[in-house]
Amino acid sequence: MKKQILFAVDGSSKCMQAAAGLAQLVCDQHDYQFQLLHCSPRQTALRPGELWDADRSIAFARKEQDEQADQFFAATVSVLQENGITADRIQMGIQYNSTDPGSEILDTAKKQRIQTIAVARRGRTQAQSLLLGSISSRVAQYAENRTVWVVDAPLNRTRKALVAVEGAPECRALTYYAAEWIAAIPELRYTLLHLLPRVPPTLWDDGHILDPEEGRRREQTRQDWRAEWTRKVEKFMDEARHALIHGGVPENRIETRIENVHEGVAMDLLSELERGQYQLMLMGKRSFLRNKPFLLGSHANKILFNARSTILGLVDAS
Repeated sequence: MKKQILFAVDGSSKCMQAAAGLAQLVCDQHDYQFQLLHCSPRQTALRPGELWDADRSIAFARKEQDEQADQFFAATVSVLQENGITADRIQMGIQYNSTDPGSEILDTAKKQRIQTIAVARRGRTQAQSLLLGSISSRVAQYAENRTVWVVDAPLNRTRKALVAVEGAPECRALTYYAAEWIAAIPELRYTLLHLLPRVPPTLWDDGHILDPEEGRRREQTRQDWRAEWTRKVEKFMDEARHALIHGGVPENRIETRIENVHEGVAMDLLSELERGQYQLMLMGKRSFLRNKPFLLGSHANKILFNARSTILGLVDAS
């Protein structure tokens, strides 16, 4: 089965670095194909004398857009080919008079039934992205039933993949995607990580000093809660491990870890990303359409803004 990646092209140095990083990751997998898309902005300025000749103005603007797109495509194709992607695995398309690149990228993916979208991070700060809405964050927010790869280049080249597992439904969605899309990539090592949440408030004390017997019972209740939670997590993580093995990943390249939350889920995952220097990270996003991360915040949104030198794969697990 062919695996198409819709890659947004804008001619920036970040875009070129992202293209190189993606190519290096999947160059040996010949079922991967790149669909390059350039969203050419609408030309609003008129040249002297153009006002009276609308047809000529439109034709001239279209020519300018074509010339610019050709330059961006040529540069991107050159980078892809230098990193092992042959010409027969690359296609190109242009969206003229673009006013909303994020929506147009999503529309193209939907029309062409492309499962994975890749966008380069442009280097905006979190505050700038929050106020202005970067293309990468917009695509990640509104992509339904698709996975978005946000590429922060240059990438780590460790051949390590982190799969952030939250609950059973998300784990199955992540595992299915990993087994179908990345399991065949050679030499990748996988870490399946679940962060055990803090003890819920109902298992804290009752607002008074517990006597020794109450303290023992309360601690036993907390231990039972942790043990039951861990048992459930181990079960669906074991299913995930077997799915990856079935997908072709050697058993000795899969690690499963269940750890307590320390600073918070997002901060702990970012710390793990930095510590492990992962080349790729997969996590569920549960549909930003409903959770509105720009206003309320979410694990996926915090990591989207702050993950560095990695491909952040946001899998719609809704």
